[in-house]
Amino acid sequence: MRRTIAILAVVLGVVAVAVVFYVRRPAPADDVPIPAAPSRILIVGIDGLDWSRVNRLADEGRMPNVARMRSEGSSGILHSIRPFVSPTIWTCIATGKTEEKHGISGFVVNMPDPADASPTTSNMRKVKAIWQILSAAERCVAVIGWLVTYPADVVNGYLISSHVTLALSAKREARAPNQTDDWLSEGIYPRSLWSEVADNVYHEEDVGDSIIESFIDTSVDRARQEEKVRTSSLAKFYAADMTSLTLARHFFETRPADFSAVYFRGSDITSHFFWRFMEPESWKKELSAEAIETFSPVVERYYALADSLLGEVVKLVGDDTYVVLLSDHGFAGHRGYRGFEGDVAVGIEMHREDGIIFVSGPGIKRGGSIAGASVLDVTPTVLALAGLPVARDMDGRPLTEVMSSTFLERYPVVYIDTYEVGDGPDGDLTPIESPVDEEIKEMLRSLGYID
Repeated sequence: MRRTIAILAVVLGVVAVAVVFYVRRPAPADDVPIPAAPSRILIVGIDGLDWSRVNRLADEGRMPNVARMRSEGSSGILHSIRPFVSPTIWTCIATGKTEEKHGISGFVVNMPDPADASPTTSNMRKVKAIWQILSAAERCVAVIGWLVTYPADVVNGYLISSHVTLALSAKREARAPNQTDDWLSEGIYPRSLWSEVADNVYHEEDVGDSIIESFIDTSVDRARQEEKVRTSSLAKFYAADMTSLTLARHFFETRPADFSAVYFRGSDITSHFFWRFMEPESWKKELSAEAIETFSPVVERYYALADSLLGEVVKLVGDDTYVVLLSDHGFAGHRGYRGFEGDVAVGIEMHREDGIIFVSGPGIKRGGSIAGASVLDVTPTVLALAGLPVARDMDGRPLTEVMSSTFLERYPVVYIDTYEVGDGPDGDLTPIESPVDEEIKEMLRSLGYID
């Protein structure tokens, strides 16, 4: 509990106070020290962060960790793939392959009876994810909260599914009877880590009024009067993100890995729930002046929280680590993405193509710009940074433009035909039932993703 309080103090401090920081003057690209061997790699995935908003908030000093990465590394738009469905896109990121190849085509698998629809699960993936490729290369991996990772893949290291972070961070009394430790632990590899995972959870009931008030501009009581459901939901996804942070703090410190990845979802959910108050003119229904006053700051303050989560995770890895910050898509709000015509946008129509990618670390150009990057380019880039071959059957490319010439001379990109040899993913058509299926579907309905 002492650790949780310390984490909370850091995060609230960043959210509540504008941070003044010194931006280092970019050095010439080839002045960057090059490691004698490929360094460790950290991916921080933050759902739904939009390129233009992130850069503006960084310029204003409200996302100082992003601003530092922008100065000390390379950055640009990470182009997403329509129809901007998060499970599909995060799997594109993790495999370097399109939906047609990896097989994850949406949030749920539809059945003849809509009530029987099930969330997509990892057994449906047809190709290897980056953590499986690296495991086969005897690199130690650590994955926390990534989408479509239930049941947990067998890896050389450990993996904690988003199913687990969602279930354990919810209110204890709300936990369904079927959410047994034994069933939930199928979302963890190795399952022997269950007790450590359960001991490092931030629970929804621990989200006090002061935390909620750090995101809004009136009292919690006023917020509950205006939007009771949205106010309680803010506590729910804040707790889930804090659980991912708490797990990262514990495991990244006690079990450091060659490749680490952690995923945070709250910024996307916040945008879906509270964008209308930030831009009430884009919402067709009338909103009260009190509601607009109360909730208009939530989205950008959650972006500031996302920045502090980034900063906290980066502290857990060494200075010689490559850090890749990215989102699966951008966010356009109720006006919808570019070219949208029609009624108020909801669900995935609120997303847009312009996500983010920031890369920093030894041998990465400082102050560099990335142009034309796609979500399909992440896995090839990670492989290149890890000193491993890029597969020709991947649909993305390594972002060599972020790497200095000295780095590329020492570690030139090499290729193989494929990693899809030996034992691989199942590629089943049938999802595996999980103890949090109903909670996931309820969340998807609230976001407008499914009916």
